[in-house]
Amino acid sequence: MNRALRILCVSALAVAFITGDTNVSFSQYGKKYKEAVQRQREVQQKDLAEVRQQVEAIRQQIKENHWKFKAEMTEALKYRIEEITGAKSPSNLNREAKIQSQAGEKLFLEFLKKLAEYNEKKQRGGGKKRPERREETKREEYQEDTKRDEYRDDSRKDEAPGDDRRADDTRTDDADRAKPDDSSHLGMVADPNAPAFNWRDAGKMTPVKHQLTCGSCWAFTACAVYEAIYLTANRVSLNLSEQQLVNCAADNRGSKAGTCDGGWYGKVFEYWTRTGAVLTTSVPYRNANGSCTAFPRTTYKVAAWGYVKQDAGIPSVAEMKRALCKYGPIASTVKVTPAFQAFAGGIFDEHISTIGPRDVNHGIVIVGWDDSKKSYLIKNSWGTQWGEKGYMWIEYGCNNIGYGSAWMVPTSEKF
Repeated sequence: MNRALRILCVSALAVAFITGDTNVSFSQYGKKYKEAVQRQREVQQKDLAEVRQQVEAIRQQIKENHWKFKAEMTEALKYRIEEITGAKSPSNLNREAKIQSQAGEKLFLEFLKKLAEYNEKKQRGGGKKRPERREETKREEYQEDTKRDEYRDDSRKDEAPGDDRRADDTRTDDADRAKPDDSSHLGMVADPNAPAFNWRDAGKMTPVKHQLTCGSCWAFTACAVYEAIYLTANRVSLNLSEQQLVNCAADNRGSKAGTCDGGWYGKVFEYWTRTGAVLTTSVPYRNANGSCTAFPRTTYKVAAWGYVKQDAGIPSVAEMKRALCKYGPIASTVKVTPAFQAFAGGIFDEHISTIGPRDVNHGIVIVGWDDSKKSYLIKNSWGTQWGEKGYMWIEYGCNNIGYGSAWMVPTSEKF
């Protein structure tokens, strides 16, 4: 018996109790209850028929276009796309991404430096080293430096072409010299030159979750990325609270990260630099918006984060591979369609027409690649009954996969 019918049943019993006329009440409201049951069955049958018709249409498209995936009657097809997605990128994301990425890269270098110092002291038998300055102060300074650099770049537009080239060459050389040791963060687990690699098969992904009918994919994406990287770095599996993010998360200007009507994982990463992530045991998922109440403080914070491309655009396959190896699983987006909802295995290669790279609606996690499939492996938040136990192989360049791809690094309790 579904929730609506249970409510009808309880309402009939309540009226009977209030009137005191049990026989009349049950006769009167029992009839209405039976009628409601019949109407509900008719609606369900109609919905089922519509879904079947939709699946058959998708299968016909698969046949005509020689696509490489299977379509079935999934639970996801029962809902409107906006009910089970929710990625909404900020309108000025390209500018924000440049500032954040440059500041984040500097913080990541600081993180690697501290990690190297910790490992060196550990080998010598030393203890913890206290940070010289608070990370929040450094983050603010880096962001201010990036803004000043951006303004200087704008002022160079009127200079001679030769001067621009010299300035560009200098910045490139500095960037090359500043490249961190990619292997020092994740222990040389992944190689960007390998023909295939994914963090799921490496045993570094936490269980697939289900966002239900709340447009909170942005929160599930953020939590899935943090959980995976924390597991890789610390060998500890966390179950972070998406509900706490829906209720409370906001960026440093007070703008909410999102609600059940959609949001953005970048604001979650910013929120976590100041306020640690909370466990699901403290704030369970409710599949609905909620008010922000007191919650326990934790040490599950973000040390650094940024975008794979500085303008948050869609990275090349080579850039994505390098990011997956350098940082771990990547928060990203894709354009969901009915065919995506019906995916039941194979390689998703719909390649629907879009109105630009920002034409996306769903947050997912990119966890690896396979060149023989010409595809990324992604983790979704629609439960294990969808796709391949909650995962999908999606062809490179398909449905704007990769727009807004963001990396993050959790803080370490070691130093």
